[in-house]
Amino acid sequence: MPLNTQVIRNGERLVLPWGDFHVAAMALASCFDAGGTFLSDPDEVYDELHNFKACPDGIFPITRMIAFNVCNYPVLAKTPLNEGVYTLKNRYRFWDTADGEIFELLPGDELHAVRSGW
Repeated sequence: MPLNTQVIRNGERLVLPWGDFHVAAMALASCFDAGGTFLSDPDEVYDELHNFKACPDGIFPITRMIAFNVCNYPVLAKTPLNEGVYTLKNRYRFWDTADGEIFELLPGDELHAVRSGW
């Protein structure tokens, strides 16, 4: 089933060059923010998924391998995104190591993820 995702900030949909990097960032941000999931501790996520730590300046790198692993439906199903919407309490920044994009998510951002049928 297709996964429809969007970020709503201050009532407006963010227009993004969408891809698995953005979905992985949304999933990781929701897990870091909510706690209580297998992806809640950034140090463990980065140690397990890619064998390196988050950048010291607070930007979390997302490699192709991390995006691939986090964007699998069985993994996404275990994140707060599986509930359809998650509102962030904290700020998170992610770095796409493939193209250098920095994606910032802010407190109050609504992360939407809904599966749709054909």
